[in-house]
Amino acid sequence: MTDVLCKLRLRLASGSEMEVEGTPEFIRTERDYFLSAQTEPVNAKSPKMESQAPIQPHPDIIGQIWDKAVEDDGNELVLRGKLKASHDGNEACLVLLGASETLLKLRKPTAFQVAKWLRNSGYPVERIDRILQESIQKGEILASGSRRARRYELTLTGKSKAFLLAQELASLIE
Repeated sequence: MTDVLCKLRLRLASGSEMEVEGTPEFIRTERDYFLSAQTEPVNAKSPKMESQAPIQPHPDIIGQIWDKAVEDDGNELVLRGKLKASHDGNEACLVLLGASETLLKLRKPTAFQVAKWLRNSGYPVERIDRILQESIQKGEILASGSRRARRYELTLTGKSKAFLLAQELASLIE
């Protein structure tokens, strides 16, 4: 039975979430670590972790990562560096959308705002809808409205990917 792969999604009333995939034993270990981390601050990885399955870090750690990856100046966001894989700006947009929700408390920024943040971060932008088309098709972003009033929002999958990209960007900056 150890060859069986399972998936677990867990959302607590506090808003903390985790998603893990693997063997039942691995999932049990990660779940126990996640639940124990909700009562005590997490500063280091658990010695029981067998792989790099994503877990929800302590809120202070999340804030530090976003602060390292993105510069927040009131209502303006600027990436502190460029992502290696993001040539067209699609992944940079995911990070900016995640930062807008986390740092600015703005869940659904407009196309105009996202394009401005992307330009300020050094990415050429002609049409933001074309840049985000791939992420919308993958289900990482939800779009509503039209033209410049069009608004974008990260899905749970998009939030996870945005956070991982922000971690990558923060590690490049350090």
